[in-house]
Amino acid sequence: MHGSVSSSLLVTVGLWLSGCGKEKPAEPIAIPSVLVSATDYAFQMPDTLTAGVTAFRLMNHGQEFHHLVLIRLPEGQTIADFQKLNPAAPMPEGMVHKGGPNAAAPGGAVEATVELQPGRYVAVCMIPSADGQVHMLKGMMHELAVIPAQHAAGAQAPTPDVTIKLSDYAFETSRPLTAGRQVIRVENAGSQWHELVFVKLDSGKTVGDFVQWGEKPQGPPPAVPVDGVSPLGPGEWNTVTVDLAPGDYGFVCFLPDTKDGKPHLMHGMMHQFKVM
Repeated sequence: MHGSVSSSLLVTVGLWLSGCGKEKPAEPIAIPSVLVSATDYAFQMPDTLTAGVTAFRLMNHGQEFHHLVLIRLPEGQTIADFQKLNPAAPMPEGMVHKGGPNAAAPGGAVEATVELQPGRYVAVCMIPSADGQVHMLKGMMHELAVIPAQHAAGAQAPTPDVTIKLSDYAFETSRPLTAGRQVIRVENAGSQWHELVFVKLDSGKTVGDFVQWGEKPQGPPPAVPVDGVSPLGPGEWNTVTVDLAPGDYGFVCFLPDTKDGKPHLMHGMMHQFKVM
């Protein structure tokens, strides 16, 4: 009897010790969130951030549409160098468009998750006013330093439900978008920069009506913006989380082509679809 008790005790202690040796799964690291306030024509946001996956929430307190474009500058360049660039000329080698939330209506908010590498950045708004001048030329830019993270492990990007690939010149979704909440990963699989302007169309309106308004924004827009992605360089990605109601929607890329200067929408990069 004593022998059987001792054996049972040894087995119990052994199991307890083996359990103590197992580490609990690490808790996922929360994605840092940065609040950016947009007005006509300025950003209020931090001057310094830490490298890694970061969520940017853009709140529009202005009277015009605004978005946030994060651009990593070539090594050694500053915002002063950026301001001297000719917008019509090819961008310098080493300059990378990292995307950001695109675009917020007056009083609205949009959010996108971006992976930042260490370096010096400039945040700009490239949306034009009714006079045709883009907002960054009205002073809507902010210099940002991204410093290396102290620890190798950082937050991971959200797991996507749907992937949208931007190519030259189309939008390709991994599956049709449906009503409800979903995480979308937007990837630039093209050879040049692209954006995802994502809108819910007003009743009876088309994506063509929105394009017409977007080229010269006067009067109320024929669509409501959904969380899209501002200009992304080749190979770059962002994620957005949307909660879609049934209705008609559109994707558009307004960016000028690096070869002929025509907006990508003129190359067919616009798409209208229905969410059930």
